[in-house]
Amino acid sequence: MQIKVLITGSNGDLACSIAKIIKKHFKNSKIIGTDLTKNGIGELIFNKIYKVPPANHKNYGRFINRLSKKVDLIIPATDIENKFFCKNSKKYKSKVLINDNRVIDLFSEKYKTQKYLIQNFKDLALDYCILLKDFYRYKKKIKTPFFLKKNIGSGNKNYQIIKNKKEVKMLKNFNKNDWVIEELLKENADEFTCALIRLKKFKKIIIFKRKLHKLGYTLYAETYKNSKIEKKIFKIADAVNLNGCINIQFKIIKNKIKIFDINPRLSSTVRMRDILGFQDCLWWIKDKLNLKINKKIVILKNKRIAKDFEEKLIN
Repeated sequence: MQIKVLITGSNGDLACSIAKIIKKHFKNSKIIGTDLTKNGIGELIFNKIYKVPPANHKNYGRFINRLSKKVDLIIPATDIENKFFCKNSKKYKSKVLINDNRVIDLFSEKYKTQKYLIQNFKDLALDYCILLKDFYRYKKKIKTPFFLKKNIGSGNKNYQIIKNKKEVKMLKNFNKNDWVIEELLKENADEFTCALIRLKKFKKIIIFKRKLHKLGYTLYAETYKNSKIEKKIFKIADAVNLNGCINIQFKIIKNKIKIFDINPRLSSTVRMRDILGFQDCLWWIKDKLNLKINKKIVILKNKRIAKDFEEKLIN
C-alpha cells in the first residue's frame, strides 16, 4: 500500500527514523517533510523538505494548511509542533498522528508530569520537581546537587547540574518560567526507556536499558524484561485512557522506579524497536488509517542494539 505522509522536524533524528520505517512497511510511499531549514540529513530520506517558520510563529499554520492537503497523514516529530497540533486538534484530527489533548497536556511539561505522578502514582515520582520561579520558597528544603531542566523538551537535553551554592546564585540568569528544579538521580544508576502503545484492547510494551550519546539520544540499548515494572507502567496508560504511544524514561534507585520524563509521542528509539519486532509506529499508523494490525507479533528477546550511521556516496 502507498501512502502520502508529512513528517515535521524532518532533519531531526526522530523524523528520519519514522520516515525509514514508513519506507520499509509502505513501499513507494511519498514522504514529505518540514523543517526550519532545508539543509540536513533529511534530504537523503525525504522526497521533499519544505522550509517553514517555527511552530509558534503566526504564519506556521498557513504553511501546514497548504501541505496538509497533499497528504493522507501528518506526523509531528518535535515537542513544539506536537503542542501546535494539540491546540488545533479539531482542524487536523482526521489526519494527524498524535495522542489526545489531555495526554499531551499532562506529559509535555516536566512540572505537570511530576505533579500528576505525585497525585496518582507517588511511588513512581521524583521526590520533588518545582518551577524555577518557586525555587526560593523551597530553597531551605532543597540541597545541592540538583537538576536544572527546561520544563518543555526531551529529558536529556537542555539541562544543567547545580552542584553548589555558587552555582545556585547563577539561577537568576535563567528565565524563571521556562525551567524546573528537580531531584538529581544517582548518575551511575542504570537508565531505562520504555515504549508503550495502547489502542483500545491492543496493548504492548518494551523496555530498554540504555546508554546515552552526549547529545541526549540513545546510542546503545538492550531489551529488559520485568513484569512488575510493566504492570505499573500499564496502570499509567490505563489511568489516562491512552489511545496511542508514549515513551517513559526512568531509573531504578534502591529497587524503586523513579520516572523523570514521559514523552507523549513516538521516541527516538522507534527504529531500534521496529528492527526488534516492536513496531509501535507501524501499528499506530495502521490504526489511524483503519488498516488491520497483524496480531501475530514476534518481538526478539534478550537482544542488544546500537545506533549506527552509514556513510553514503551521494554522487
